[in-house]
Amino acid sequence: MTEYPWPNPRDDDPDRLRRAWPTTVQALPCGARVTGTVIARKPFGVFIRIDGMPDALGYAESTAIAHDVVPPLGTTVTGEVTWHVSLTHEVQLRLLVALQGPDASISANDVPTAAARLVHLAHTFINFANGTFQWVDLQHFRLPETADDDGALLAALIAHERFGNNYAGSDPGGDPERHGPYWRERIRPACYDPIDADAAQRHLRAWAEQLAPLPEHLRPDLEQEAYQRLRAADRVYKLRDLGPAAFHDWGGVHTEFHELVTIDRMNRILSLLVAADD
Repeated sequence: MTEYPWPNPRDDDPDRLRRAWPTTVQALPCGARVTGTVIARKPFGVFIRIDGMPDALGYAESTAIAHDVVPPLGTTVTGEVTWHVSLTHEVQLRLLVALQGPDASISANDVPTAAARLVHLAHTFINFANGTFQWVDLQHFRLPETADDDGALLAALIAHERFGNNYAGSDPGGDPERHGPYWRERIRPACYDPIDADAAQRHLRAWAEQLAPLPEHLRPDLEQEAYQRLRAADRVYKLRDLGPAAFHDWGGVHTEFHELVTIDRMNRILSLLVAADD
């Protein structure tokens, strides 16, 4: 593979990037979704010509698509703005999907657009505190007014900054590369299987009380935050067991890791429920 320490200087004049930098930052705030073409690459990332912004240069680390895979030159990619590097006048991106090329894993229809963006509403943590080290973590998001199909909503969840959470000490959004035991990049909308709401409740109840009775004072909390949301949802999805091949460098520390996503279109709420132990 040919390496590029910097894109062709004839194409990316640093002075031109500097002059356009205030406009670039204003037009591409953190969280904005962009598409572009890979114009140069290194073993650890790619430089991107951002569509519609000829005077902006994007840079994304390779950890955002398949692990240790750098998209080839000419690949069209979609990413989310995560930072503005004023020193080098680069827009730092987290790649969401390669739309063309051998490393594409999900379809372009699964890429979250502005219409599919989720707004975080609340975070609830229920610690069983009964000697089992079990807990349930819930994140609630507002659906857009015109909710997209389920695949686009799942993609928007995966792309949301609060999805980056190893659930082993980090806060939501505190570990952008990991999600539970897995590399975040290994999780796609297709990794979620639809599950009947009643079956999801039975699954969660069996896990919650498999080691010890649930403390009585927690039953109302779990009923309101978890079981009622499962019953109210139009659709419920369960993250399948992706196996050790998808584990990150220290994945597997949880004895069990269960994840459910509920989509309640009437109340315009998507909830991410993780049940695990530490």
